Amino acid sequence: MLSVLIQAEHIKQYKTSMAKYIQPTTQIQHIARCGECDELVAISGLEKGQHAECPRCHHNLQSKDRWSLKRCSIIAISILILMPFSLNYPLLSVDLIGDKVDASIWGGIWKMAIEGYPVTAFMVFLTAVFAPISFCLAVIILRGCQIIKRKPRNLLIAIDYLKPWVMFDIYLVALGVTAFKVRDYASLSIDSYLIAFIATAILMTLLFAKINPRELWNDFYPQHLRLSPEQTEKLRENPPHFCYSCDYTFIRPLHDHKGRDICPRCNSLLNRTASMSLQQTWAPLLAGIVMLFPANFYPISYTFMNNIPTGDTLISGVISFINMGSYFVAFIVFAASIFVPISKAVIMLYLLASIHFNWQHSIKWQMRLFHIIHFVGRWSMLDLFVLALMMSLVTRGQIISFSVGPAAVYFGASVFLTMIATTNFDSRLLWKIYDKPAK
Repeated sequence: MLSVLIQAEHIKQYKTSMAKYIQPTTQIQHIARCGECDELVAISGLEKGQHAECPRCHHNLQSKDRWSLKRCSIIAISILILMPFSLNYPLLSVDLIGDKVDASIWGGIWKMAIEGYPVTAFMVFLTAVFAPISFCLAVIILRGCQIIKRKPRNLLIAIDYLKPWVMFDIYLVALGVTAFKVRDYASLSIDSYLIAFIATAILMTLLFAKINPRELWNDFYPQHLRLSPEQTEKLRENPPHFCYSCDYTFIRPLHDHKGRDICPRCNSLLNRTASMSLQQTWAPLLAGIVMLFPANFYPISYTFMNNIPTGDTLISGVISFINMGSYFVAFIVFAASIFVPISKAVIMLYLLASIHFNWQHSIKWQMRLFHIIHFVGRWSMLDLFVLALMMSLVTRGQIISFSVGPAAVYFGASVFLTMIATTNFDSRLLWKIYDKPAK
């Protein structure tokens, strides 16, 4: 069924948004398909401060209420200037019987790597160093391409893959958890470079919130499917193609050298069937669930007091914070380390079962559950970031020392795999069940 545009105009005096349908007129309209529910929508021209939503699932289809690439590139440059001070210089310091030890992001990653945990160190490096720097560089290069009027197809694809793995904001929370964890062992002091780290985290969060990789495609490759109301009526019988990779709606696909249909904008293959999408979701999800068992039963860290090791599992770490009286920190660690990974796996199993068994439950709640786990899943990396900072602060050879446990690599792998599963999940399969007539 062909829907019409729903525009959400942000009315400042009421501090709310009003949605209105625009009835078919003689105006030329831009046609797009919704990437979440597959609805066909006609969008008229948007003015500054407006955005177009799907009238069925309220997914943001197009927006004029976002920061320009010029402003985003300025923020990205500021982040790169602050990044060396945030990564390499000390953020926290502890005094262990007259011996001052500093904690830095890079120091923790390096010690974790050279002391026998290279895989865990690589996971932390990827999400706390490589992805943030690469994301900022990509934004800056995109701005350069915009100035010289080049079309960076591969860079737009890369920035879409990079964004979910930028976790610098989570490292800020991990720093606070680490401070609570070590305060009972030694006196803690804050270094002045922490200001640069906090500023970097805030700017990274702003950039993360204000830039949409899918919207950037329209800056370089605008949608061209603009039809009159009479022409849009004909699309009911023969709906246009849709590229899931770049949210592009078009009439005729291109063909690669093997004769396969590809998107004319990003050159992605269009033969992604429902069975392929389900396989790409099931495989990493089941692998992530398997990894959760050793992650919860093996020790994730060891604390050595006078060369006597004490292993801490995920749940015992939460209990230790409770015994210390840090109830809020215990809640954060419990939510990130135990509740979120398990609930994400359970919800994904439920959504996949709904598709396989054609369960016609409330589509509103199903989509809400999916959006929640897609947003909070990355916060499970909090534990690995705390481990990296602890490795930097409390090292071997001291009266108190700290070491990573075998559960860390399993836990990190579980977080990565379940994030890949939620990224590959196709919510349109839920809407197809919703569209079926009830028996």
